[in-house]
Amino acid sequence: MKSLGDTLKSAREERGISMDQAIHETNISRNYLEALENEEFDEFPAEAYLVGFLRNYSDFLGLDSDKVVGQYKNYKLSEEPTPIEQLVGPPKGAALRKVLPWIVLVIILGTAGVLGVPRIINLFSDARTARLEKAADAEEHLPAREIRPTLPLWEGEIRPSDILVLEGDNEELRLEVGDGDGKLRIDAGSTGVWSVMLGEEIYIPGNDGRPAWRLYLKDLGLPGGGGIIEIQQLAEVLPDGDFSDAVVESEPPSGESERRREAKVILSAAKPERYTLVIAFRDFCLFRYKVDSQNPLETYYADGENFRLDVGRTVTLWSSNAGALYAKIGGEELAFGRRGEVVVSQIRWVLNEESGAYDLTLIPLY
Repeated sequence: MKSLGDTLKSAREERGISMDQAIHETNISRNYLEALENEEFDEFPAEAYLVGFLRNYSDFLGLDSDKVVGQYKNYKLSEEPTPIEQLVGPPKGAALRKVLPWIVLVIILGTAGVLGVPRIINLFSDARTARLEKAADAEEHLPAREIRPTLPLWEGEIRPSDILVLEGDNEELRLEVGDGDGKLRIDAGSTGVWSVMLGEEIYIPGNDGRPAWRLYLKDLGLPGGGGIIEIQQLAEVLPDGDFSDAVVESEPPSGESERRREAKVILSAAKPERYTLVIAFRDFCLFRYKVDSQNPLETYYADGENFRLDVGRTVTLWSSNAGALYAKIGGEELAFGRRGEVVVSQIRWVLNEESGAYDLTLIPLY
């Protein structure tokens, strides 16, 4: 029987799909797709990410996603340690380990009697402070990386202190990466400085002042800081200001078109008003949200849980399992995506220039 990784890799190769094409079609980062095919499951920050990406990738390859996820769960069960102690009884020395904490407590109390309780507390506090300072110093002095994306289309992880070097026609632009307040900071010196939200894209100008690169933030808040970005070199700027980007021409194995990115008007009003978003979860989901100017929050929800958000103007939503969300605003049901699909959406008031009213609009960002 094929392993999980072999099943995925064989399905991709049998359909003549390169890894670069799979990355473009699924919008899943290279390191995560390679981790799935190599069964390096520790690369994922949480199991919700893993299961969501696994379902999405399986659907893309034309596989039965339920069977593939079941294969992963069987793998996890096989990796769990056998409860030897319950089968053969406690090992030798178990009795000593039970009383060892009491022995340590007696030693600490005896030491406290000699040195005094405040002195003991200070010793523990000093040791903890030293460990924290050492860890902070190690993080602060991480070596800066110089990354030169392979254009016209590149995707990868970046972290604070990285330098992105964008190369165009007879020009080179250096971008310093930072983060803070739930945003990714891109500093191009005299060219400009941007604070990019999750699911947001920006256009970076070249020497002639016209947009030369598109940067899209696909994920943020990775362990250690930073995120996953996509950079695309723009092929042409049309006279009307629209962008004609270099696109990788490909078709999914199923023959279905890529995900639709259509905005939906939820309701209209004479002026922007506060609204309440009610979400019920019908499956496990890692969910991140940002309301107006507040800091983003992230929580892992289970089937049957629900919550309400009171929003003034804008809310940005990130979900590892879009099909798990059952949402309503003012009685209007909202659909974010399919089961196992990773999506980023934004709900905000948009001025309708034709009617003069404001439309509360659901806008798919990714």
